[in-house]
Amino acid sequence: MSNSASEHSLQSFFGRINWNYADRYLFEANVRHDGSSRMPKSHRYATFPSVSAGWVLTNESWMPSLGPVNYLKLRGSWGLLGNQEIGNYAYTPTMAAKYNYYFGDTKTIGLAENSVANENIRWETTRVTDLGFDASAFRGKVNVTFDYFDKLTSDILLRLPMPGLYLGSLTAPYQNVGKVSNKGWELNLAYHDMAGDWSWNVAANFSSVTNKIVDNGGIPVISGNTINQEGEAIGSYYGYKSLGLVHSQADIDNYKNSKGEPITINEKRPQLGDILYEDIDDNAKIDANDRQIIGNPFPKLTYSLNLGLGWKNFDFSMFWQGIGGISRFYQEQATISNGGNLTTRWLDRVSESNPNGTWCRMGEENNELNSTFWMQRSDYFRLKNLELGYTFNPNLVRKIGLHGVRIYLQGTNLLTLTGVKGYDAEKTSSDSDNRMFPNIKSFSAGININF
Repeated sequence: MSNSASEHSLQSFFGRINWNYADRYLFEANVRHDGSSRMPKSHRYATFPSVSAGWVLTNESWMPSLGPVNYLKLRGSWGLLGNQEIGNYAYTPTMAAKYNYYFGDTKTIGLAENSVANENIRWETTRVTDLGFDASAFRGKVNVTFDYFDKLTSDILLRLPMPGLYLGSLTAPYQNVGKVSNKGWELNLAYHDMAGDWSWNVAANFSSVTNKIVDNGGIPVISGNTINQEGEAIGSYYGYKSLGLVHSQADIDNYKNSKGEPITINEKRPQLGDILYEDIDDNAKIDANDRQIIGNPFPKLTYSLNLGLGWKNFDFSMFWQGIGGISRFYQEQATISNGGNLTTRWLDRVSESNPNGTWCRMGEENNELNSTFWMQRSDYFRLKNLELGYTFNPNLVRKIGLHGVRIYLQGTNLLTLTGVKGYDAEKTSSDSDNRMFPNIKSFSAGININF
């Protein structure tokens, strides 16, 4: 049995000013003053202002005709936002009654400090700058929205690795040492029209973001097959660069460093069918020091497409979604003890009878190292949803006491265009060994009744 209690409070003051002149010049200013019990008294309160402005050019009397463009607005914004989500009591030492002490032969529960506090922590701050425009043309049938954003998060509250001899079993303290930049753009395009009994609409979205760690206290943080390092993206893939497979004895004989010394992989020479790795430090030994950044989890482009079509009482819609410029891990344990089935790519593994195979041999742990060998280009374009519906004549359904009746057929994940084979390309970056259940293809039919 155990008991615990904690408390946390947040106090905020907020103010706003809006100004609109003739629907041409728009201005808004906000300021908030927040105080959190999670911060020490010296840094308990922080102020976060923001401003935004817009200029509707098409409402200017001197603006010449822009042809089909009937609305054009330029806008920009800048603001700060704080974060204090670090749990309670991070700035003060805490005690835990979970340590056992012996007085003679009697065991007694005692109190001891269980974390290292930092009395100098302060609010984490995110600064966002946004520039963009909104445009409409052909009497509102075509709409375009564009944004360029620059988001910089500073004073990020992190627990950096510290020497174990210094901390013992204590938890490392929070520090304001992180700084992360996210820059990118987003474009939205939409078109809708109708003629007679027909109506149609198209909407597309494109976005791209570049993520970079600006400051990490100068200490790279490695977790499994990822690393957080200054100048690189958060969660960058960290592993070995594959140089290919051993197809012959000549490949083994030629696997040497610049000094002509035979290279070992974790103190073993490779054999037929093994993966060869780049010797970064050129010391003829492949070990943890030869790991390098081999990618990151951020796609270069994210996009989607909505299509809609209507004819009389029928309606049809499709939603497509995809990403581009991304690689992910599709790893399978090559040892016999993995306890699971393997994909058919193992049928073409290199062996004496198949020296020109495209896959590594089984039973070698060195072939399971996180490396570019297990990475695949993971671009995809997927039909996420397709729906066909029919809405009954309102005059007809009212005769039976209803306000509306619609029947529909729907399918999800019906088609995927990708180069990934054997696995679902739409997976999380943390799923390196394909343990996530893939998206399923489904069909459904239904009826919507409004009473």
